[in-house]
Amino acid sequence: MRRQIAIYDLDGTFLSRATFTPFLLFAAAKRAKWRLVFTPVWIGAMIAYKAGAFTREQLKQLGLSLFTGSITQTDLAAIAEEFAGRAVPGWIGSGAAKAFERDREEGRLLILATAAMEFYASGIGERAGFDEVIATRSDIVDRRCLITGGNNYGQNKVPRVEALLDSLGLSREECHVRFYSDSMADAPLLDWSDEAVFVNGGAAKNANARARGWQVADFR
Repeated sequence: MRRQIAIYDLDGTFLSRATFTPFLLFAAAKRAKWRLVFTPVWIGAMIAYKAGAFTREQLKQLGLSLFTGSITQTDLAAIAEEFAGRAVPGWIGSGAAKAFERDREEGRLLILATAAMEFYASGIGERAGFDEVIATRSDIVDRRCLITGGNNYGQNKVPRVEALLDSLGLSREECHVRFYSDSMADAPLLDWSDEAVFVNGGAAKNANARARGWQVADFR
């Protein structure tokens, strides 16, 4: 019998909102409120990203530099843990909670696969009841938080999931994978899955999802 697995994206899927900007503002407010003066710079950077001036990884690295500044691993972990406590359970959509409970009752291995930063995504995953978390990694180098191993976004999620399964002694053929996401950027992992569920889309995106053989659902 195939191992039953359920994978969830985080921002806009399992949680009803994005997490990165809220974390940046939360971290600045906790450590050095004066860094909140960088908020207009951050807004401008996000606009510039939409215009193609930055990659997503470069944008996130800029945000970490602006709002966390000089920081230790201990301080970052403490802030991330407090932030995770604010996100769970309050930011979990009702539809996501029902799907998660169904997957738990089916005995599925529950995996969170997200581009969010691992230092707070791991706390969110633990509090919510996920078995495994795959997220964007970082290291503290010279008291700066630096992204390592690339942004866990889009097509980068597939090899990370495959590596996790391999570490658990599972081959792809041994698994039945259900994956939920609200983002077309996750198309590689949605197509890779046995059961793809596109959530919280509008009419056009839902039509696109159905044309690709994906299910659609409302997690809000």
